[in-house]
Amino acid sequence: MSSEPDERRAGGVVAAIAPAGARARHASIEGRRRLVSESLQIGNPSNRARDLPEQADPRHDCQIEVKVEDIRPYEHNPRRANNAKFAEIKESIRATGIRNPLTVTRRPGEKHFVIEAGGNTRLLAVQQLWAETRDPRLEKLTVLFRPWRSDAHVLVAHLIENEQRGELTFWDKANGLVALKAQFEEEKGRTLSLRQLEEELKAAGFPVNMPTLVRYLYATARLRVLGEAIPVLSGLHVKTIQLRLNLLKRYAEARGATGEQSLYEAAFEPVFQKYADRYREIAEFDASELCLACEEAFAQHLGEDLVRLRMVLDTLAQAPQMSRESLAHIVDSMESDLRAASTTAVGRPPEDASGASSASTPCVATAPQGLPPINGQTRRQTKLDEAALDQLKVRISRFRRLAAEPFVGRAWSLLAPVSTQLDERVRQLLHEASSSKGGCPPTLMTLDAEFFDWLLDGRNEAATTFWEIATFIRKLRGAAPASQAESERSRSAGSQ
Repeated sequence: MSSEPDERRAGGVVAAIAPAGARARHASIEGRRRLVSESLQIGNPSNRARDLPEQADPRHDCQIEVKVEDIRPYEHNPRRANNAKFAEIKESIRATGIRNPLTVTRRPGEKHFVIEAGGNTRLLAVQQLWAETRDPRLEKLTVLFRPWRSDAHVLVAHLIENEQRGELTFWDKANGLVALKAQFEEEKGRTLSLRQLEEELKAAGFPVNMPTLVRYLYATARLRVLGEAIPVLSGLHVKTIQLRLNLLKRYAEARGATGEQSLYEAAFEPVFQKYADRYREIAEFDASELCLACEEAFAQHLGEDLVRLRMVLDTLAQAPQMSRESLAHIVDSMESDLRAASTTAVGRPPEDASGASSASTPCVATAPQGLPPINGQTRRQTKLDEAALDQLKVRISRFRRLAAEPFVGRAWSLLAPVSTQLDERVRQLLHEASSSKGGCPPTLMTLDAEFFDWLLDGRNEAATTFWEIATFIRKLRGAAPASQAESERSRSAGSQ
């Protein structure tokens, strides 16, 4: 049997299948073409990165290269005074470039960088040079980048950097600390007490003790007129001013006078402005002199006698915890002493010339002690209460403060001869006041008309203080027992 029919059948099958496979391949190619064509009709996807910065910030400290125009000074930099060496720094950068890389950071979402810790002066210098020269070396800078943490962190970094370089004035530092306090409070959502602020500063690596913080806050709240105008204003100046004006404030409160804000606006701030203008003219500032001017303005504002006011202030300074009731008693007592001193100064005996005991008498008599003579004179022993001794200390301290005035040395010479006849503690006070540095050494005693006129000047604080001390000594001598006084007179008569 021939195999030819089988071969034909097989060939027919192959012939029938072949066209079907070709058609399938052709359909597959056409399908792919159709899919490609359809895909080309789809638009581009939307840009979801348009709100991101052009350059993603590193997450760790590293060096990067940025355009000098893309860096800005930190806007809350506490240092406000211009660097006196700016021209020198600029010329150094012109010659050699920036040797120490700037440290920068960047707030999230912002395109420009800011100085992170120091370097604002160098940045300003290199930016000026780039604008003036277009030197390609200065177009871009290699900087140290640090990831952003917070405004408080950057402000602390600037404070530390400037403090280490000694480039912050007291006023700049005070404003920087106040700004930092505001940043801490904003980030924490609550007000910080002084103790909490002290702890936050310590944790941030910038410790400041409590008394210094108090001076910073006081200066920025009350002394802005001075701080903005007087670059030499120091912490010691502020301490001197704060202590004295706080005494005036306490006195005003005891009198029921105007509040603190009104007191500063009406009495003190005009004085501040005067001294600020004066500094611009002569570049000199004396905190103690300003305090005296504030006392005069205060006395005028409240219609007070200046001499009596200063007596009260000196007493308050000796007893900072004194109550209002005690203060009122002291004022009444000092008014009585002032009247007695004024009466003695014009040659009339004071009301208590008899030596009778009164509320203002600073000493009481004791039995005679038979003390030996000193330099041919018998010492009279009396017993002083501590309050009376404190009042005498205040008066002697005031007299020493006024030692530079004319005639004070002569006035002290009037007191020196009787100092050996008094209570041991009083003699010691008078001796220390005349011999210590800045004291009241006696001078040649000359009773001329000019000196006598000075003694009788009720408006002169030094003369008035002299009469207060003299009145005290007069009472002290008058408190000795009559028998002892008679004995002394008998000895004096027998020696003639």
